[in-house]
Amino acid sequence: MNPLKRSPLAPSPEAAADLVARLQHHPQLYAQMAALLDEVENRAGALNTGDEAEDAIVERMRQFGQQALSGWAERRHTEVQPARTPGLRQVGKKNSGG
Repeated sequence: MNPLKRSPLAPSPEAAADLVARLQHHPQLYAQMAALLDEVENRAGALNTGDEAEDAIVERMRQFGQQALSGWAERRHTEVQPARTPGLRQVGKKNSGG
């Protein structure tokens, strides 16, 4: 493919720069994306059949999804946890149904 001719599916330079900037805030996802591209491009030269490529890419996507969900859960947990001041306790009667 001619490197000077951009595919209609290729992102604009601005969109590509935005994606890189966003991935830099998520180093684990950045590493997983780089590893996925290595598999897609067969950089190691180890994928000789369609079955090998499928297995490697599916496994990489599984890891990518797991990493993405784990990061999301950690950020969400941090967002919903109330800020706590060390040394302070809740004062009042405990509401118990039993």
